[in-house]
Amino acid sequence: MVIHKNMLADWNSTRFNLTAISGEKDVALKHFVDSLAAAKAVDFNGKSIIDIGTGAGFPGVPIKVAFPSVQLTLLDSKEKKAAFIMMLLRRLELSEEVKLLVARAEEIGKDADFRGKYDVAMMRGVSKIPVNVEISMPLLKTGGKVILWKGKKDVDRLKQYEPFIKEVGGTIENVLPYNLGTEPQERFLIVLVKKTKTPPKFPRTYSTMRKALKKRWGV
Repeated sequence: MVIHKNMLADWNSTRFNLTAISGEKDVALKHFVDSLAAAKAVDFNGKSIIDIGTGAGFPGVPIKVAFPSVQLTLLDSKEKKAAFIMMLLRRLELSEEVKLLVARAEEIGKDADFRGKYDVAMMRGVSKIPVNVEISMPLLKTGGKVILWKGKKDVDRLKQYEPFIKEVGGTIENVLPYNLGTEPQERFLIVLVKKTKTPPKFPRTYSTMRKALKKRWGV
């Protein structure tokens, strides 16, 4: 954690802003502890995991450090963030164990090398639930799980997204509330399970997903 935290602070101050969260306590709680909250939802040991939109390596890197048997893939479309991740993995001596992909998730979701290959797909603080579902579900094996980090407003809308979750092959397994330390704000882990094969039309292009989101749910 110390190496990751120090590199994050250094890059934020000298290169470019990787995260708006600053201060040792906030970084520890809102990045590291928040990432590891996912252990409440899934037994990570030995699982193949893809962290979609990993940014500065959260939640994937802390989970890999805590659960060394994880087979981790980090995915981000931004070259700058990938550069940080590559250096971080070298510093942590994980560059031989962790795969880094610089690509858009909706593109690799159509690629036979990645589609249907993972036990767990994670998205933390990225986009709306229907977009999360459409991007992540095609990458899972049947029986695999999606973990989403969300707030109460997202959870309140979850029921209306249920028919679409089913359409892409999934179902809602659990919604787990948690708090960070003494912070009063309640957070949630949404856990979805892939029950059936995702239809080949998914994932669509990101612009198509966003248009569908607005048309169907008005968000």
